[in-house]
Parts: sequence; C-alpha cells; structure tokens
Amino acid sequence: MSASSLPIVSPMPEKRFSFLRATLLAVALEGLLFAGLLVVAHPRPKTVGLRRKPMAVHFVTLPKPPPPHVQPKPPPPRPVVRPKPQPTPPKPRPVVHHRPVPLPRPVKKMPPPKPKVAPRPTPPPPPPPSKAVVAQAVDRYAVMLRARIQQGLVVPTRVAALRLSGKAVVAFELTPAGQLLWARIMRSSGIGAINRAALAAVRDRSYPAFTKSMPHRPTVFRVRVGLNDGRDRY
Repeated sequence: MSASSLPIVSPMPEKRFSFLRATLLAVALEGLLFAGLLVVAHPRPKTVGLRRKPMAVHFVTLPKPPPPHVQPKPPPPRPVVRPKPQPTPPKPRPVVHHRPVPLPRPVKKMPPPKPKVAPRPTPPPPPPPSKAVVAQAVDRYAVMLRARIQQGLVVPTRVAALRLSGKAVVAFELTPAGQLLWARIMRSSGIGAINRAALAAVRDRSYPAFTKSMPHRPTVFRVRVGLNDGRDRY
C-alpha cells in the first residue's frame, strides 16, 4: 500500500480534553499571580470602624383606601308625550250673494229722425280786382307814402345855410303788413347830404298795411325826395 492510501487517524477525544483542561488551569494561575502583585503594590487603606446607631423600625398600619367613586346612574328619560292631533275645523261654505234681478226698463220711444238739412253752399270768393283797380290802389298808396316821407325829411343845417337843392329817388320794399324790408338810393341827387337825409327819412318811418285792392305780396316802391316844392311825382 502507498503512503497516500494510508488511513488518517484522528487524536483520541480523551487526550484532547486533558490538553484543554491544562490550558485553562495555566491561564487561571497566571491571573491569580497578577492579582496578587497588584495587591502587594497597592496596599488597602486602614478603615476606621464606625459605630452604627441602631435603627428603630415602627410598623404603621395604613388606612384603607376610600371606595371608588361610583357615579349615580342618570335618571331614565321621560316618555315623550306627543300632542293629540286636533280635529281640523270644517271648511266654511262659500257665501253666495244673490243679486237682485233688475227690473226691465221701460223702452223709450225714439223721436222720429229729423230731416237732414243740406248745408248751405259756401259763397264763392269775390273775383280779384282788375289790373286797373290794382294800379289805382298802388298809385294812391304811393302818393301817401311820398307825402309821409317828405314830411319826415330833416334838412342838414349846412345844406340849409348854403341854400342847396336836389332830389334823390329812393327805392324800398314793403310787406302787405307795412314792414320795411330794405331801402337804397336808386338815383342820386348829386349831394351826399341830401341822399343821406332822403334815405334816413324812408328808414325812420312807419307805414300802414296795404288796402284790399292792393296785391298781397311784398311790393317795391320808388319815391322822389328832395329840397323842392314837393309837387314832382315819382
């Protein structure tokens, strides 16, 4: 047999136990020696004996603990008294008002219808005046205007002192109510003071309304005004 095939023999358990015990005893002895060296190197201080007084022990009986506080039980709830349902009152009956039956009214007899009267025919408007009547009415109105304007002519003081004379023709337009619309010198007298005086005489006057025979529309008039005897017409 070869060496590798030999069986391995383990140590006996008894020898293993004796070796362990010897090791522990050696460690214990070394510890005792080290402790003895420490005691020798550091001696213990001398302790002075102290007298202890005897202690008296008294046994005291403790009072019994009070009984636990027991809360009183709440009173039982009172039974709920439900109100008795009241009987519903009967519904009132509707009041019926009986209206009195109106008595038949007596039938009034209607008067017989009046006969219709035909309206009176409106009279036709009067015929317009002829051209000759209108011309005569305008001519009379113009004569009246010239007289009124000539009476209102104010002669300047210096013209009267120089004894100057002249006539200016003034044209102006009047409404049927006699209102002046405009006025201007149509033909000059050659003297400015006389022209201004004649124009002022026309503008400062009030005029009557047109007559019925005159045209019902604004009309233009021409009046000759100046320092003369006043007999000349327009």
